Amino acid sequence: MKPGSVENGNPEDMPIVYLRKYTLDDMDSLVRLADNRNVSRYLAPQFPFPYTMDDARWWIETGSCAEGAESYVIEYMGRFAGGIGITPQKGWRNHMAEIGYWLGEDYWGRGITTAALTQMCEYAFSVCGYEKLYAPVLAPNRTSMRVLEKCGFMQEGILKHEVYRDGTCYDLYYYARYNL
Repeated sequence: MKPGSVENGNPEDMPIVYLRKYTLDDMDSLVRLADNRNVSRYLAPQFPFPYTMDDARWWIETGSCAEGAESYVIEYMGRFAGGIGITPQKGWRNHMAEIGYWLGEDYWGRGITTAALTQMCEYAFSVCGYEKLYAPVLAPNRTSMRVLEKCGFMQEGILKHEVYRDGTCYDLYYYARYNL
C-alpha cells in the first residue's frame, strides 16, 4: 500500500487526507503555500524563504527523492495542502527514518497534519519496515510537538542551543515513535 492509496482509516473526527507523489503540475500550489514566512520559520534551512518557482522545480525533480527520501503531497479536499516525507538513515541507523512535514497556513488547525502523519507512520512501519521514526522540532514550534504527541511520538531529548537560525539560538526537541 502506498500512502494515499486508501483513505487514512482514522477515527471519524479526523479529516480524510490523501498522500501522493509530487508532479510538475504542483509547482504553482507549492510556491503559493510555501512562500510564507509563517510556514518556513521553524523548518530546516533546505526549505527556503522566499520560496520561488526554481525552488519548487528543484524540490519536485530532485530534492523530494534525494538520499532515498519518499516525499508526498498532502491533499485535502482535492487540493494541495502541504507536504510530508521520510528520509532513511544509513549505516548503524538504517532501521530508522527522519520524518518531516509542513502545511500551508490556510489549512492550519483542522487536524490535517495529524491525519497525514498517522497515515505516513503506518506506511513507514508496515511497508518500509522501519523500526523507529524520529522528528527534530525547534523549541518554539509547540504546535508540531502536539501533533507528534497525538500520533504516538514521545519526546526523547532536548539538545540545548542546537540550532542557530535568523540570529537566534534554539533548543532542538527530539521526538520518536517506535514500531512496537
